[in-house]
Amino acid sequence: MEKDEAVIKEILAGAKTLFGKHGLKKTTMEDIATAAGKGKSTLYYYFPSKKEIFEAVVESEMKNLVKSLRNSVNNAFTAKAKLKAFLKEQITAILDYHNFKEVIFEDAMENFKVMICLKSRYEQIQIDMIREILLGGSQSGEFKELSNSKMNKLAFMMVTAFRGLHYPLSIKSAEFKSGEYFDGMIDLLIDGIGNDNLSFDKKSF
Repeated sequence: MEKDEAVIKEILAGAKTLFGKHGLKKTTMEDIATAAGKGKSTLYYYFPSKKEIFEAVVESEMKNLVKSLRNSVNNAFTAKAKLKAFLKEQITAILDYHNFKEVIFEDAMENFKVMICLKSRYEQIQIDMIREILLGGSQSGEFKELSNSKMNKLAFMMVTAFRGLHYPLSIKSAEFKSGEYFDGMIDLLIDGIGNDNLSFDKKSF
């Protein structure tokens, strides 16, 4: 890792902790500099303001989640298992970042355009990943033969449906048993697109 990358990583780590505790409004550049063990001049060299740091923190979290999603999906062997791994990793990340998300929610609303842009980009990545899984399942015969148009629509619907599982987390996250929900959802979806001509060992999923 180059020096600049290492410095930026330290700044973002310190900023994330502060934003998670106090939010954007109550966090100052001086606070971030202290948390990162840097001088204020160093912060301003890399970021013009704390708004840019905030955006960089959110984008960094999204990139980390995408990386985790890809690793989990790549480690699964069947299309059905990949879908379950995708959703499990996504919900695990939401549980991990729950407090951070709650504190920065109001700040995010003040930077609505920026957040919408980042959110749209992240959701498109998710749609593309789900489409890849559907394509692989269709090509292997695990799923029914799906046209490109149908895969695009199905990927969009799946990401939208998965997103609906986030809401219980914002209400009673401690009581939310993610496995119970996402396994049931994937099983239900596969009943609709699975290939009835093939038999898979349920224990492998």
